[in-house]
Amino acid sequence: MIPPSGHGGRHRGWRSRRFGALAAALVVVLGAAVVLIVRQATGGSPWTGVVIKVSQCPADAEGCRAFVVPADDQQVSIPPVVAYAGWTGSATTLDVRLRAGSYAVTLEGCSGDESGYTSVAVTAGTHPTVDLSSGLWFNPAFLSRTCPGFHPVAGQPAFP
Repeated sequence: MIPPSGHGGRHRGWRSRRFGALAAALVVVLGAAVVLIVRQATGGSPWTGVVIKVSQCPADAEGCRAFVVPADDQQVSIPPVVAYAGWTGSATTLDVRLRAGSYAVTLEGCSGDESGYTSVAVTAGTHPTVDLSSGLWFNPAFLSRTCPGFHPVAGQPAFP
């Protein structure tokens, strides 16, 4: 309730409380803005994983996936897949969450197109970028493969 008009001294307490509340709100808003600006300047929120820049998925590939495997297992005939992300159409960026470690990333098209492996080291709280946007796809590595036919992932169907 606003106190009645009159002597200037009677309003002083009400005005100082209102000013104090406005000043406190302004400090909170400015503090939040500073936190957001600093966070953006340092790369945004910390998460662990890898950012994969990919080229256009070839139309004949019928859908594409980026597969992440342990670096030590990339020479195995069917390496264990730690994580994967899919896309179709134009070039894009994929964010894949992983634990800290050494990995290899490869791209596959459903019908058998693939890229070579690219190694990446991930440390806790970081997300390095792997640039596979050069569009270097090898012609079908798996002849007579029909879609869906992605690299096998334990517990997951091979469908796009």
